[in-house]
Amino acid sequence: MIVINLETLQYFQYTAKYKNITKAAKHFYISQSTLSRHIIALENELGVKLFERNNKNIELTEAGKVFYKECDSFIKHMETVIMNVQSADKGSSGILRITSPGNLCQVLSDSLAIMKEKYPSINLIVESYNFDEIPCSIQYDIYNVGFTYDFASFGYEDLLSTPIGTDYFSLAVSSKLFKNPTKETIAEIVKSLPLILPSHIEPPFLKLILHELQNSAGVKKINTNYVNTTESVMLEASLGLGYGIVPTSLTKAKSGNENISYINLDDFSAKCAIVMLYKKSNTSELVNSFIDIVNGLCTEKNL
Repeated sequence: MIVINLETLQYFQYTAKYKNITKAAKHFYISQSTLSRHIIALENELGVKLFERNNKNIELTEAGKVFYKECDSFIKHMETVIMNVQSADKGSSGILRITSPGNLCQVLSDSLAIMKEKYPSINLIVESYNFDEIPCSIQYDIYNVGFTYDFASFGYEDLLSTPIGTDYFSLAVSSKLFKNPTKETIAEIVKSLPLILPSHIEPPFLKLILHELQNSAGVKKINTNYVNTTESVMLEASLGLGYGIVPTSLTKAKSGNENISYINLDDFSAKCAIVMLYKKSNTSELVNSFIDIVNGLCTEKNL
């Protein structure tokens, strides 16, 4: 039987995030040798190689990428279990975990305020999560309710999706290459840089955006590069390796990133729906109450 403790999983998780043993060790205030021993022991326990090592950085192997995704979900699930136990011990009326990539719309903020007023002793936890990973986090009970975009929730048959708003898109590009870009700059950006796309998502609006970018730049073809995650899209854009297309509401959440500038594409016809996700099998009174509050506000605001 394979035995792995939570501490070792967290060491692996942050080593994968930093791609650097030294930085991960500093995060936990332990020595590099101690962290390395834990990683090697984990690889031996699993019987697979999790990292490819070189002189400076380390990269996840294919097996490591699979384990990292599952590991992240497992750690969050265990944190939820611990919080549930602690809440019960403190006499809380219950725990409600909500996730969103940012404050996507006013309905979310208003609903949280009403929920807290209705259940004063509730342990209400709101955390940020990558928008494309939110459906999976709901499916595996890491969160009770999630807010994301409709194109990220396709294919999850055990989840219910309720539209609560609409969002347009923005072009993200390195501020070092284009300090104060405008819509007049789009042609130069498209002609000089590739469009960076996540390989695991091909939203229905993509062809429409490509067509509109072609028209704006006066080109017949858009050069594209693919990366593994949406985080990698933003990283490569910030480094000047290409440009990305993101929902405009996300640009507000990432406004502190001085390495990226945004061009609002609200004159493009492409847009997406902001949706609330939860499990069909949900029976929680707290979850149902929160869903009713959100739906009530949407009806009131004619969303």
